[in-house]
Amino acid sequence: MSERSYKHILTNNILPEEQKGCARNSYGCKDQLLLNKAIIEDCKKKRKNLNVAWIDYRKGYDSVPHSWILKTMSIYKFNNKMINFIKKSMKTWNTTMHLNSVQGLITTEKISIKQGIFQGDSLSPLLFCLALVPLTSEINASGYGYKMNRNSLPISNLLYMDDLKLYASNDDQQQGEIQIVKQFSDDIKMNFGLDKCAKASFIKGKLSSTGNIELDKATAINELDPDSVYKYLGVDESDGIQHTKMKEKLRKEYFRRVRLILRSELNGKNKIEAINSLAIPTLQYSFGIIDWKCSELKKLDSKTRKTLTMHGILHPKSDVDRLYIARKEGGRGLIEIENAYKVAIVGLNHYLENRNTVSNNMIIMHEKTKAKYSISKIAKNIVEEMTDLNFTPNPNKRTAENAKILKHEIKKDLVKKKTNRWQSKPLHGKYPSLIRNPHVDFQNTNNWLRSDIKGETEGLLIAAQDQALYTRNYQKHIVGNEIDSRCRMCYKESETIDHIISGCDVLAKAEYVDRHNKAAAYLHWNICNDLGIRTSDKWYDHQPDTVTNTETHTVLWDMSVQTDRHISANRPDIIIKDKMNSTCKLIDMTVPCDKNVSSKEIEKKSKYKNLEIEIQRMWKMKTEVIAIVIGAIGTIKKGMDNNVRNVSENLNIKSLQKTCLLGTARILRKVLSI
Repeated sequence: MSERSYKHILTNNILPEEQKGCARNSYGCKDQLLLNKAIIEDCKKKRKNLNVAWIDYRKGYDSVPHSWILKTMSIYKFNNKMINFIKKSMKTWNTTMHLNSVQGLITTEKISIKQGIFQGDSLSPLLFCLALVPLTSEINASGYGYKMNRNSLPISNLLYMDDLKLYASNDDQQQGEIQIVKQFSDDIKMNFGLDKCAKASFIKGKLSSTGNIELDKATAINELDPDSVYKYLGVDESDGIQHTKMKEKLRKEYFRRVRLILRSELNGKNKIEAINSLAIPTLQYSFGIIDWKCSELKKLDSKTRKTLTMHGILHPKSDVDRLYIARKEGGRGLIEIENAYKVAIVGLNHYLENRNTVSNNMIIMHEKTKAKYSISKIAKNIVEEMTDLNFTPNPNKRTAENAKILKHEIKKDLVKKKTNRWQSKPLHGKYPSLIRNPHVDFQNTNNWLRSDIKGETEGLLIAAQDQALYTRNYQKHIVGNEIDSRCRMCYKESETIDHIISGCDVLAKAEYVDRHNKAAAYLHWNICNDLGIRTSDKWYDHQPDTVTNTETHTVLWDMSVQTDRHISANRPDIIIKDKMNSTCKLIDMTVPCDKNVSSKEIEKKSKYKNLEIEIQRMWKMKTEVIAIVIGAIGTIKKGMDNNVRNVSENLNIKSLQKTCLLGTARILRKVLSI
């Protein structure tokens, strides 16, 4: 029904340009704020007279009469069946109230809703906007308003749902406009929220006092105090838009939200997503309205990284570019504020230049005359920086949709530059070069970044992949300290990240074994579940038995196989004997240095080949060796997911990778704290 109503409104051009509530193919609030900004800047620049008034309705949604909604539907020739349906529906609108008390639940009888509309459905806002269309028509018919130039049409009002702002060229016009609004509101029985109404006057471009406007004994629109501000669609106004105050207000709110998120119990991935969806939008809303400098946004990005570091989410020496690359590409997916600004400005400029409306033409003409903070000029400079921008507007799509596509292309180009910078770095670029080798499963290797690992652990592992941890080798060759670079545990090899996590003889005796055993136990737990063997609810509580027998299968854990001839490699991690199908699987788990993941699989299969042949001869079973190889910092070889499925259909390679990475994190924390 809402779609049919909107189609009727669109086809017959019923919704005025002044009303941006429910207007599709528009930027909504931002449209109104941009035109409002252009008007005030034009007034101050040309030293013209301007009167503005902010009108607020008291509980506008709840007070609009049903009879007036039906009347406007009739005026604008809606289908009679639709009008009758809504009329009958309105008679059945009701609600009940529930109160929990010590005596129990108290429930009222049904309370009929005799005025106002619902909030939350798609039709009600459209009906509300429709109810205010005659008001816009009356104000426009008065001929009052502010002209940005001699030949332009006067701008008398801007509406976003029930947020109304009036514009006039002098006090008399302003008085007349407010009288029209008051008379209309009285007629449909909607009341002003006088405590939220205000007026202001600019004489020759300067904010001046001209007194309150008294409409009757009970109604007066107070003049805005010079030291106070009016919040119009989320932006503070007084003597024009308060850019400096708004910037400080937005900064405080942004970092308040960031700190609140970082103090929560969310995992690393969800913290970044929460910042993107709850904190960053507080700034994005202001782009194009508030006059930001790129240098100011860079400082916000820098302070954001410092805040992440203070909460242990980001290692201070980790790669900066990687932080802003998507997780599926190996980054952490944080939105960079500076880049978000560039994307927003280019999209906004495209929208303004290509959506041919009176208000958009006024805005773009004004922006092109500005020497500083011009959307047109800033957008042009940003596009000139793009090296691989490939965008042609689709004539079959709306302007707002094309703007969205352009923003996506700009974002892709900016992220591509960051990815190239990350890969080209001599130290931080080693890991992205490794995981882009042909033998590496790029998608599965980056899967851990979308798991539920704590932010502190994720930050540590990212720093390990970036080779940015404070090892003795790093201290000597990167920092330049005079220090013995040999491993603090074995004093044999140079203490690199790779040596600590997979090459130290001392750590191999306990830490590597513990990491390996936990990963192998996860495999065993899944195998037991597949075979219907009773296990603990959580895999990490699982204690594998040496021998587990069922009618159809025997599962051996870390058990040597006695053979007729001597075979040194006779103890794989897990052996599964399928008695029904006469098959046997020799499963061996290993967590090597990441650059060795490819060769390690071949090495394991070769190592157990003699045992495979001997078992096949002795047990008369078709035997195969399955090597499960996960790099110490998460690298996975292509085809490893097939090996994992061959072990267990329900085995999750991402969970197995996470288990190995958590073991690596424990090793790094232990060694680097010594």
